[in-house]
Amino acid sequence: MSLNLKSLAVSINDRPVVKDVSLSLDPGEVVALVGASGSGKSLTASALTGSLPGSARASGYLEVQGQGVLLATRIRPGVAAVRQDSLTALHPLVRIDRQLIPVLLRSGAAAIRAAAATRAASMLEEVGFADPRSVLRSFPMELSGGQRQRVCIVQALACRAAFLIADEPTTALDVVSQQLVLAALRRAAEAGAGILLITHDVAAAATLCSRAVVIDNGTVLDHGSFSHLAGSSAHVDARALMESARHSVARGRTATA
Repeated sequence: MSLNLKSLAVSINDRPVVKDVSLSLDPGEVVALVGASGSGKSLTASALTGSLPGSARASGYLEVQGQGVLLATRIRPGVAAVRQDSLTALHPLVRIDRQLIPVLLRSGAAAIRAAAATRAASMLEEVGFADPRSVLRSFPMELSGGQRQRVCIVQALACRAAFLIADEPTTALDVVSQQLVLAALRRAAEAGAGILLITHDVAAAATLCSRAVVIDNGTVLDHGSFSHLAGSSAHVDARALMESARHSVARGRTATA
C-alpha cells in the first residue's frame, strides 16, 4: 500500500509557492525530492507530515495505505517525520530516554517501560552509538548535531510508521555523521519503510535512492531514475542539476586524493 500525493498546491498569505506537485512512494522504496534552496521541497515535506505553518493553505489529495488524508489536518496516520533541525525536533529540556520510551510504548513496540528502554538502547546501537545507555541519559544539547539527527531517526522509526519523510537529514553534518544517517535510513528501507528523502544534495541522494523527483520554483520539472535525469531526454534544468552534482563529487574526490 503506497503513499500518493496528487496535485499539491500550497499558498502562503495567498501567494502560491507550491504548484501541482505529485509523487508516489512504495513500501521499502527510497525516493529523493531534490531541488535548490527555496524550490518548495520543505513545504512539500511539511504538507506530507501535517506541519505547514499557520499562514499556509494547502490543497490536493493525499492517500496513505489506501486511506485518504485531509491536507488541512495535522493528523498523518502511517507517516513519521525526520526533521531538518534536530534541536527543534527534540525537547531540549527532556532527557532522550523520556522522549524515546513513550513513543515505543504508544506504538506497541514494547509493552512495559523496561522493555521499551531495552528496545531504545538496541535501536540507538543500530544507528552507530557505542554507548546507547549513556545517550539515553543525555539531554539533546549534550549531543552533537549528527548524534541528535540519528536520535531523531530512531524516534521516527519507534513510531512504527509505514513511511518516513526525511527533510534534509544530513544538512550541516560532517561526512562521518552524514554516512551514519544515510546508513540508518537505508536499514529502515530494508526493513520495509518507504522513505522520501528531501535534499539539495543530489550526490547523497544518488547513493541511497532508486529515483528522484526534481522540483524548482514550486513545480515538478522531471522525475525518474538518476540515469534518466542525467540524460538528454530529461528537462534541461533537471539535467543541469545532475551535472552540477557530478562535478561537485569529482571536485571532492580530487581534493581528497
